[in-house]
Amino acid sequence: MNARLPLPRAVWGVTLDEFVGPRMVGPAFGVDGRSEEYDLFRDAPWDLAPAWISGDGRHAVHIVSDDDWDPPTSVLVETEGGTCVGFYAGGELWIDEDRRGLGLSTPLILCLVDRLGKSAYDNRSGLGFSPAGYAAHAAAHRTAVEQAAAAGMPVPRRVMEEEAPRSAPGPS
Repeated sequence: MNARLPLPRAVWGVTLDEFVGPRMVGPAFGVDGRSEEYDLFRDAPWDLAPAWISGDGRHAVHIVSDDDWDPPTSVLVETEGGTCVGFYAGGELWIDEDRRGLGLSTPLILCLVDRLGKSAYDNRSGLGFSPAGYAAHAAAHRTAVEQAAAAGMPVPRRVMEEEAPRSAPGPS
């Protein structure tokens, strides 16, 4: 199994603000991945090799990126049955309610950014995030920075300085 996450420099080599870009955060920006508009994710070609498999083997991230799929997308599926339970495309992130809180958004984000070599969306003019979506991007950034630093990668000082207060334990 491949529970090891990719560590794209496009995440750990920049500050969180640079990674997410200009933004607005509010509940109006939430995504309902069960709506018909996202049915295409449930019909994705699952014969692709997974980019990541969870440590327990229950979930896998597949990257779908060909002429029929724009923008490139990472899709989270259950390995048994192949049911789509999450996706990340063009900055839209959704995880099925039953799978939230399991840390599955981080591999969705990191796998797609790793494949693209850059942020998953063009965010020069701003993007809307739900509070949970922004928190998921912050968690993916924090995970990438911490793991890159632990692996001895040259994480820029300004990124480490930004990360230190967010990673420090609170008062006891």
